[in-house]
Amino acid sequence: MLCNTATAENQPVVFANFPVEKRQSERFTITDGRYVGHDGFVVPKNFDEFDQRFPHYIRNWVRKHAEVSAQPEDLEDWTQDLLIYMRYLPSTSKYRKAGKEDIVQTFDPSRHYGANVRRFLNYINLCLANKFRTMYLARMKNPLCRTGNSSLAGKMDVENWGQVDDEYCHEHSERLRKSSEDLEKQAQDRHRITEFTDFVFREDSGVVPAIEAILATGTQADAARFLATTDSGFTRMRNRLRQLGRCFENREPVPRKRGPYKKQVKTRINACILAA
Repeated sequence: MLCNTATAENQPVVFANFPVEKRQSERFTITDGRYVGHDGFVVPKNFDEFDQRFPHYIRNWVRKHAEVSAQPEDLEDWTQDLLIYMRYLPSTSKYRKAGKEDIVQTFDPSRHYGANVRRFLNYINLCLANKFRTMYLARMKNPLCRTGNSSLAGKMDVENWGQVDDEYCHEHSERLRKSSEDLEKQAQDRHRITEFTDFVFREDSGVVPAIEAILATGTQADAARFLATTDSGFTRMRNRLRQLGRCFENREPVPRKRGPYKKQVKTRINACILAA
């Protein structure tokens, strides 16, 4: 089994020509054709190597991100579909022209600010989330797969079992339609939150805990206590989240994070005293 770390002997490669709104790229090296992060992590060369070093990663990922009510057979189907997706690039993929055959080979440290284990696994998580979101939404469009569906014959007597008249359909159609719309909206909201969280993690991972605090608490004071910070500290994080939210919605470049405001009153008073 391959080791996750290796001694990096080559000179470090630094990509410093990113726009000012991007975070600074971390150093990585290329040793024997493999990317090595500044923490010593060796990026797997292909999916087979990734699966050998992390044999249960995708299965555990599906269990973590699927709904609690998901059936075991659904979890297994999603796991197998994601394994196939990660192992084989589509025949029309632009990466095929570069000789790449699977998703792991498409990882580019210069585009993901480094090659350490956190950067690499974040890329894997993004790929899995995008594919899983597509599969889940396609499943939600299938009426037979919606957990909130009700049987049209649920209240029929034995003699008329399986028969549905116009009166019954008109009586229940609005309720069934609203129930289906609510379920679909809940699924879309969950995936939207996941997309935004991934966006925040890429652009400014320091404010990701603020999202967790907002979801777990009800007031700003509770959120500040949840993060063990001051109200002003949490306000700065919340304002940064709002800024990232506008960039996320409008697909705008993310500006650099401003440093905390420092009061200069005391300094000015001391300067006046010395001048007098």
